[in-house]
Amino acid sequence: MRFLVAPDKFKGSLTAEQAAQHIAAGWDEAWPNHDYVIHPIADGGDGTLAVVQSVTQGDWRESPARNLRGVTQSTPWLWQKKEKSAWIETALVAGLANLGKTEKNPLTATTAGLGDLIDAAEAHGAERVYLCLGGSATNDAGCGMAEALGFRFLGKDGKPFDPIPKDLRNLDRIERPDRFRAIEFVGLTDVGNPLLGAEGASLVYGPQKGASPEEADNLEDALTHFAAIAQRDLGAPDPATARTGAAGGLGYGLICFLGAKLQSGFETIAAMTGLPQAIAEADLIITGEGRLDPQTNAGKAPSGVAQLAKQYGKPVIAIAGSIPLTNQGAGTFSATASVTNQPMTLDQALEEAGPLLEQAAARTGRLVRIGTLL
Repeated sequence: MRFLVAPDKFKGSLTAEQAAQHIAAGWDEAWPNHDYVIHPIADGGDGTLAVVQSVTQGDWRESPARNLRGVTQSTPWLWQKKEKSAWIETALVAGLANLGKTEKNPLTATTAGLGDLIDAAEAHGAERVYLCLGGSATNDAGCGMAEALGFRFLGKDGKPFDPIPKDLRNLDRIERPDRFRAIEFVGLTDVGNPLLGAEGASLVYGPQKGASPEEADNLEDALTHFAAIAQRDLGAPDPATARTGAAGGLGYGLICFLGAKLQSGFETIAAMTGLPQAIAEADLIITGEGRLDPQTNAGKAPSGVAQLAKQYGKPVIAIAGSIPLTNQGAGTFSATASVTNQPMTLDQALEEAGPLLEQAAARTGRLVRIGTLL
């Protein structure tokens, strides 16, 4: 038998590479002396750069960049010299994962650091920049990034101001920088949400980033006003365009400020890493992530693995820390298994994630071997 182990990261505990190693070790207890292929996956969210680096052997770089509070710090990004391509992960610049509940404030969070890293990539000679949009704590539609790159945001008094979300309703005009950047920009996202509306950036993801219902409505109003100005001054797209709501509207900002194209993070990484061929050559695929829920089917990596496996007629098992799947998730995978085998706190599950995942893989593998799971 040939087993393909292709998980995403387990957020807050394991990278995709670490998760794959633990799953393979556990599965080997039930299926010794078989072939295992380790193939970490990503979808444009947290941990994407680590997966890309492991496959392409790109070089890590560090450059000063502002965090979401505007404080400059050393921030990693990935450089592919041969391809003259840079990879920037939004979660590493303005990410949500490392913030406490009291630190979340999408009304003032900025994407300025992305502009700082784009400048650094250009200085390295980048001809293409990939921006991985998942995991952001911002809701400024990329305005902070744009200002860092020379765009001017002017109020009714004709004076420039810092375009943080709580002040965007004061926006009267946007001016382009004098210099044109001859760089191809690609935004990678795992969601298809538009910028505005009930399924848009502010109302769907604003609360996850710390916004109260009233603040989410204020963010919606701010981005609605911004989009109207951006369409008038920059020829920005319709805010109903799919994927423009990614990363607090950063998807929209990438198009209107940088002329970027937006595409599926999973499909891009899968093609780059040869995942379709790996699935075609496997007898069974094991994937997983920290939580399988209705959002899993909205572009997340494990769902992408399942869809590819279905094309090749291959069974796929998903192992996850939490599986509150509704009927929306039914039928996505051939089978699912939980990491935990007894009640425990979230902190305990995160702290012991590696051994727990390994044990879960061993249990699941034994069930497959005796034919009670598939």
